[in-house]
Amino acid sequence: MLFKDIKCPNCETYHDPTLQKCPECHNSNELYKLNRVPKRAVFLHPICQIAMFIIGFAYAGMLFTEFFYAFFIRMIDSSDAQFKSTLLLTLTYVTMLIALLAVPLLSRRKLFLSKFNNGIDYIYGLAFAITLMAAGVLINALTSIWHTPADNINQQGVESIAKSYPLIGIFIMGIVGPICEELTYRVGLYSFLRRINKYLALILTMVIFAMIHFTFDAENIVEELWSLPSYLVSGLLLTLAYELRGPACSITAHACYNLIAIIMIMVAR
Repeated sequence: MLFKDIKCPNCETYHDPTLQKCPECHNSNELYKLNRVPKRAVFLHPICQIAMFIIGFAYAGMLFTEFFYAFFIRMIDSSDAQFKSTLLLTLTYVTMLIALLAVPLLSRRKLFLSKFNNGIDYIYGLAFAITLMAAGVLINALTSIWHTPADNINQQGVESIAKSYPLIGIFIMGIVGPICEELTYRVGLYSFLRRINKYLALILTMVIFAMIHFTFDAENIVEELWSLPSYLVSGLLLTLAYELRGPACSITAHACYNLIAIIMIMVAR
């Protein structure tokens, strides 16, 4: 487990054991070599990783932010429920994005920004997006053998906003939302668990990511359960993208996949 800071034998500065070099004297970190922790995936301090997960987690930071804005949105003189829910979603995600980005930018700015300098990561991201689409088609084809497919509550919400407010749908669900989720569940949760064990991190991140898209509604529980395999596979592929190529790859994959899905909704309306 790589949580406790270690002392540099050269300058005696305490630093994160997952760093390849001492941040003060740049002396090589022997513990890093022994554990072979991928610097593209684990580059923030564990406190920062947990903070990002709490900020963006659907049942913590996101829920708190929604409650905060909902108090003021109720005061708006409008009977359009769709407008209010879209405004709430927009304010929530924009606030979360600012808060999530603040953590790495204020703690390890240069290290964080360096993860977005390699153009090949974005190409891999596009490849993972295509893989996500292919996996989704395959899963839907298999499940349709036993069950007539229908949209779950999460998908219904996405379609409703995409059709009513297409530009907001593209911006929030196609760009801001995927960035928030990748910062929360890959840069935050997965990176933290990766310090313990790679396979534990992969499984837990995949499951938690799937469950935040699952709605515990007794009336629609059947559709929610049939949609779960698709989210599990998406969580697996996005986590693999992050492990192999870092945040630029997983964010690109997630955003491209969502953008294509939203555009298809708008074209089909």
